[in-house]
Amino acid sequence: MNLALFRALSLSGSAAAIALLFSSCTVDQDAALFASGNGAGSATKKKTEKVSTDNEKSWSEKMKEAREEREKERAEAEKRKEKELAAKKKADEKKAADAGPSFAERMEAAREEREKARAEAEKVKAKELAEKKKQDEAEARKLASEKKKADAEKKLLAEKKAREEAAKDAAEKKAREQRLAAKKKAEEEREARRLARQRDDAGSREVAAVAERRSGGGFFSRLAVGTPSQYKSEGHKIFVNQRLLGSLSPANAKIEVDLSEQRARIYKTGAGGPQLVIETAVSSGKSGHSTPTGTFRIKEKLVHKRSTLYGTWMASSGATVRSSGDSRQRPYGASSFVGAEMPYWMRINGGIGMHIGYVPNYPASHGCIRVPSAIQPLIYSKVGVGTSVTVKQ
Repeated sequence: MNLALFRALSLSGSAAAIALLFSSCTVDQDAALFASGNGAGSATKKKTEKVSTDNEKSWSEKMKEAREEREKERAEAEKRKEKELAAKKKADEKKAADAGPSFAERMEAAREEREKARAEAEKVKAKELAEKKKQDEAEARKLASEKKKADAEKKLLAEKKAREEAAKDAAEKKAREQRLAAKKKAEEEREARRLARQRDDAGSREVAAVAERRSGGGFFSRLAVGTPSQYKSEGHKIFVNQRLLGSLSPANAKIEVDLSEQRARIYKTGAGGPQLVIETAVSSGKSGHSTPTGTFRIKEKLVHKRSTLYGTWMASSGATVRSSGDSRQRPYGASSFVGAEMPYWMRINGGIGMHIGYVPNYPASHGCIRVPSAIQPLIYSKVGVGTSVTVKQ
């Protein structure tokens, strides 16, 4: 009874195993066969293994073969499926290639075209901006150049106007100074004429007074020229031979200046030889400005004369400016030069002449021969241009 039951179970188990082997189900058949709630499968297996012969495979071998067969079929099925998928993909790609780009590709291409167009537009815009910037810079440079030119022209006009105004002011100032100088010169000339008239009057009165005294002796007495009238200026030894004075003229006058004695003598020349008419103290050139020696002739006579080299520097206010008195050396603050007065001027050599001046009884001039104011007008009236003047040591 038990043996029959065992066989029946074995047959049913074999049938189930065969059925599972050829099934397409992927369920693990070994697990199914061995999954039994009462363990009957395990007992059956053990009994089957006991009754198996050498020519008949065991249940486990069969199960293994069945499993391998299933694995093989599964691998082949997957291989076929991969081939089918590859063929389908290839067919889809061919279909897609035949049908043209896809919507996504078209969208991507359109997007790329838009990006390219945008880049080109930006490039054009950047080029236009650069060109505009270049034009703006050129315009700015042009405006700056025009402004600079206008400023330069404005500056030149301002400078020209300033120069014209300065020249106008200088001309007006010069005209005022010339008017003032002319007025001053006229006043000085009037004063000089007045003083000359006073000196002439005083000289005439003094000479007349001396002639009335007729005092003997003196230089002319020592020379045994009779008893001449004597004329003496205050502070100087001045002698005049009244007897010969009337006959003395530019035609027969001759002047001699003795630098060692600081004396000047005026002679009347003629058949009887030179006769002394006037003698006076003088002051010649000091050291560094010595009076030249030699024989000269009077080249010029002027009652009113001013030095062009020596005098006084004046400020614009009219005040005297401390200086060396040289017209070639303008001191600070000086605006005009006023030459020293040299009344009754008689030029004898270049800038050297005889004129009224301070006579301190020693050389004190800048080269000229200074004569006392009491006698120079008389000498001036008795000599002329061409009169001989001899200067000796």
